[in-house]
Amino acid sequence: MIDALIIYTQFFSRIPINKEVDIAHIQKGVPYLTLFGLLLGSITGLFYFLAQLVLPGIVAWCLSFLFDVLLTGGFHLDGLADTADGLFSSRKKERMLEIMKDSRIGSNGVLALILYYALMLVAYPYLPEPTWFIVAALAMIGKVGLALQLYHMRYARAEGGTGNFFSGTTSGQIFLSQLLPLASLVYVFSYKGLLAYGLVLLGSQVYRRFVYQKIDGHTGDTLGAFVEVAQLLFIIGLII
Repeated sequence: MIDALIIYTQFFSRIPINKEVDIAHIQKGVPYLTLFGLLLGSITGLFYFLAQLVLPGIVAWCLSFLFDVLLTGGFHLDGLADTADGLFSSRKKERMLEIMKDSRIGSNGVLALILYYALMLVAYPYLPEPTWFIVAALAMIGKVGLALQLYHMRYARAEGGTGNFFSGTTSGQIFLSQLLPLASLVYVFSYKGLLAYGLVLLGSQVYRRFVYQKIDGHTGDTLGAFVEVAQLLFIIGLII
């Protein structure tokens, strides 16, 4: 478990840990992926909790997203932008994959990021308490979405890539990764937590089908994009 948490910290955040860990633990550690998300998110949750003691809640909420970008380097936001540029380009599969590898951001990517933050920000007044836990749970929910996409995952590119590190993930590993988020959401939010989780689960199937229809599999970008989509679905589930 410790090796998995270390390599996830090195892979998904800017927190410096000077310890070499076998890359195989990215796939082997999938049962602990959501635990890592909760631990990472708790840092942002603590920041929000302290910030809202001296600032209006909505300001603390906005600043928590800035803090998260500083903590993670916007790792999955880049995937969201690249996926939007590629999958909504109305091109053939090969060209879509080329577009997603391009380091430049296009209009679809910009719009995706704007819509993501706009929806997150306007949702604040409708969120149930405790808001600090929602902030802490967002990274965990993102990893819930990532784990769900790994079920019988097919890699879209002929050559290797970051998304391919998760190839070979088993159904049992994915199931174990869901226990912590499901239990914590039901404990804190009761039926609303179950509804929010169910929306993420349903959205994961719709998203997977959409991506596979476009490029016949996943890439690191499309996996990362659903991390952000899962967070949006979670927020929507909480305010329904």
